[in-house]
Amino acid sequence: MAKRYNPNKCKINRNYTISEIALLYEVHKSTVKAWLRKGLIKIDNKRPYLILGGDLRQFLKDLRGINKRPCELGEIYCLKCRAPREPLQDSIVFESESSTYGRLKGSCNVCDSTMNRYFRLADLAVLQRHFAVILPLQQKRLS
Repeated sequence: MAKRYNPNKCKINRNYTISEIALLYEVHKSTVKAWLRKGLIKIDNKRPYLILGGDLRQFLKDLRGINKRPCELGEIYCLKCRAPREPLQDSIVFESESSTYGRLKGSCNVCDSTMNRYFRLADLAVLQRHFAVILPLQQKRLS
């Protein structure tokens, strides 16, 4: 599984070499070279390669967002398909996790596996417009 690197570790007004970046993020130098091949911008083609801190920070922020797949209003994230999909309408259940938020669980219409999405309790009315939500007995008075 890929590690999430904190983009705020580097200083934006400083230049870094490959080995300095490797020490800063505790990765191998080959990892930083792979980042260069993926699109990390170096200042020029002379060695040692220098990378501007602002470019490194922006690259790491973009690297974090590559695998994000936000759900639309009528979708829940399928854990097996690893994509947002519409659930089977008769399988949707809302479980309260705390006094401020809850979890919407259902079954995927493609692979019939577990789906999961967190919502605030304040958004319960929006949920009921898009999903046929089955509320537990103790929560029926909330709506």
